[in-house]
Amino acid sequence: MSTKSEATKKKIIDEAVDLFHEYGFAKTTTRQLAGKLEMTSSVIYFYFLNKEDILFNIIKSAGDNLLYTLEDVIRKNDDPLDCLREMISKLLHLFGDVRLRKKIAIFLAELYQLPEDLRDICKKQHREILNMFRDKISEIEKLYKIKPIDHTVASFGIFGAMLWSYRWFRDDGELSMEEVTDELLRLLFDGLMSYDCS
Repeated sequence: MSTKSEATKKKIIDEAVDLFHEYGFAKTTTRQLAGKLEMTSSVIYFYFLNKEDILFNIIKSAGDNLLYTLEDVIRKNDDPLDCLREMISKLLHLFGDVRLRKKIAIFLAELYQLPEDLRDICKKQHREILNMFRDKISEIEKLYKIKPIDHTVASFGIFGAMLWSYRWFRDDGELSMEEVTDELLRLLFDGLMSYDCS
């Protein structure tokens, strides 16, 4: 795909993110999207099979972004405790981006709108992310004395706490994303570790 085509596809997705986030997937029409983009519906259908294909691209790209970030952190960190801290920190940094927060909101609200095969691809991404956290908690348990907790429960708790920051975080709020990250790390690790690991 040419650079111009890639730019057009990105423009369509970016506008769809705004519309799906504001009005919801079901209430947003392809005609409305085309009008906002000042292009015809046929141009949109040149790049995407249908509206569900656009939704899938939005949700999958968010998942790809998270997976790439986590894989990079894991590759660069040998110590599992340091790695888990950085995994949390890096994802929260990503969540500071307004566009990604909108994509996460769309994922949580609209995933069910996808056909089953596409929905399964996105759910698989989610499981991969959770498994990365669970594996890291398992490694920590082998090296450090931690309070007994089910690794799956801990993974859902950590990822859930981060994921919901999209709902309440405001760029003009009292706390910056860096401050939110520091507070969440303190909360999570004081609950997870049996000693001060700062």
